[in-house]
Amino acid sequence: MAYLNTPHSRSIGMGARIYDAWSTYRAEHRQNALYRETTRQLGGLSDRQLEDIGVSRHDIEKLARDQTVSR
Repeated sequence: MAYLNTPHSRSIGMGARIYDAWSTYRAEHRQNALYRETTRQLGGLSDRQLEDIGVSRHDIEKLARDQTVSR
């Protein structure tokens, strides 16, 4: 039978696991909020404004995703 055996796996308490889960949730929530805000702002620009900054309308979602994942 295969199992994970790490020295610290048994020493992590319930509080630490809850804190880790909450921290992960908060980080993902912030990342999603930043993605939505980026797509909202870029989507609100005119085609001319997007062209001025070198972005096409169909690239907005990919650009927002790439920028929010890298942070």
